[in-house]
Amino acid sequence: MEQTATKQPTGSTANPTVAATNGSVNGAAAHPAPHANQQNIVWRCLEVLADLRITVALFALAMLIVFWGTLAQQDFGVWTIVNRYFRSFLVWVPLRVVLFNTIELKDNPFDVPFPGGWLIGSVMVVNLIAAHIMRFKFTWSRGGIILIHAGILIMMISEVITGVYAIEGQLVVQIGMTSNSVIHPGSAEFAVTRHVGVKDDEQITVPRRLLASGAVIDDPRLPFVMKISQYMVNCELRKAAPGDIDHDAKGHARVFVAVEKPEVSGVDPNQKHDIPAMYADLFDRNGKKLGKYLFCASRDEQWIKLKDADGKETDYQVVLRFKETQRDFSIHLDDFKHDVFPGTNTPRDFHSYIRLTDEKEGIVDRKAEIYMNAPMTYKGETFYQSQWTTDPLTGKANGTVLQVVRNPGWAMPYIACLVVGLGMLWHFGITLQRFVDRRIMR
Repeated sequence: MEQTATKQPTGSTANPTVAATNGSVNGAAAHPAPHANQQNIVWRCLEVLADLRITVALFALAMLIVFWGTLAQQDFGVWTIVNRYFRSFLVWVPLRVVLFNTIELKDNPFDVPFPGGWLIGSVMVVNLIAAHIMRFKFTWSRGGIILIHAGILIMMISEVITGVYAIEGQLVVQIGMTSNSVIHPGSAEFAVTRHVGVKDDEQITVPRRLLASGAVIDDPRLPFVMKISQYMVNCELRKAAPGDIDHDAKGHARVFVAVEKPEVSGVDPNQKHDIPAMYADLFDRNGKKLGKYLFCASRDEQWIKLKDADGKETDYQVVLRFKETQRDFSIHLDDFKHDVFPGTNTPRDFHSYIRLTDEKEGIVDRKAEIYMNAPMTYKGETFYQSQWTTDPLTGKANGTVLQVVRNPGWAMPYIACLVVGLGMLWHFGITLQRFVDRRIMR
């Protein structure tokens, strides 16, 4: 009876433990876990993103956009091309440029959409990171390749930082004068100024992005409404003939005529700046037309007299100018020396002797000398000796033009080159060591 009681049954259920285990395994095979499916999807995505064919295609697109951008400088300025082709996610390339300027097309019938430099670079970064996750192992022999790729990544990040945060302008100051205004010739703005005190001004500026042909500037902070009939990126001013003056022309529009010119080419050996201008009709807040005005960055400001709600007349200073930014410190030019090579007009050397005043930092009359290859750095900005101003009567230099540059990522290209150089030494050093070892083994 004891034997009968303890006898195990035979058949498919003879070993319930084994049966349950087999069922669990079979069930797992038939119904994979959701986590495993998610891992498979991520892995497949990484495989696609790390495809070497994508890398080759990106390099081909990069070479093409660089080539087209270079050709496009025949019609546009350097900074226009940099922002339009290389610091953008999408660029519309003129058909003539697409055809490598081999065919002259009138007015460029249509443009071709193409990925911009930032889009190509972003996909390159994703492709590079995916490739490292999929293929590269962090081993001693792979260290050089990893360093090379890290240097390339640092270089690409530095371009983004430069494109977003870098500032470049000019500080112009004449001998015996003081200035804290930095001019940015690459951008224009429309400024309206009202004097509210002996030393205080109230100023409103309209940025370049709002200035366009057909645009209407109606901001309640402005004392008038402005309707822009024509905006010119670059122009040439000429004396107005009697037949060129409109009956409602005011200010400069009664003396000059602005003729639109193409943007200064990036291949221009003189590298002059564009001179923006615009024609605009001004209306007071009651809808009365004040006249048709011509504003040009190469001309002085104009004055407009308006009555407020109380009938009090107020003078407003209006001007189209290059963008200006103010610094919380000032630079006074004590002296400027300009030397040329004997018998020529070729500059040999020019020095700016300045005094820097920063009341917030407690600095008063800090003297400095700025000359070629010897800039001054202050508060993250570097001041280079660039040009000089000339007295129109005597023809002698009477002031200095300092190039002002701020670039938070200025050191990153140097770091990137150092990292890439170390990576190449590492990689080729290991390759050389293997070659020498094989020679010795023979």
